[in-house]
Amino acid sequence: MKHLIIVKFKENIWNREDAASREMLADIKKIFNRTKQIEGVHTVNIYENVTPRPNRHDLMIEMEMDPEALSVYDASADHQEWKAKYGKYIQTKTIFDYE
Repeated sequence: MKHLIIVKFKENIWNREDAASREMLADIKKIFNRTKQIEGVHTVNIYENVTPRPNRHDLMIEMEMDPEALSVYDASADHQEWKAKYGKYIQTKTIFDYE
C-alpha cells in the first residue's frame, strides 16, 4: 500500500529557496530514510511543491509499505521524532492510504 503524508507548514516556516528550509528538508529526509529499516517499509520518497502559491502544500511524503507495517511505523521512534520536531510547524496535514 501507499501511505501519503501531505504537509502544509505554517506561514513563514517553509520557503524552498531558503537555507533553513533546505536544512529542514535534509533532516526530514534523514528521519524518513531511517523508516526503511522497518520490516515491511519498502520505499520512501519526499516531494516538494514547486508551485509557490498560497494554500498549496509544501511537502508530500510517499511511503510504500505492507499494510501490517503501518502500525509498526506509527509506533516507531522515527515517526515520534518527526512529530516531535516538526508537528509544531505544520498548519495542515492530510494522510491518505491506498492500494
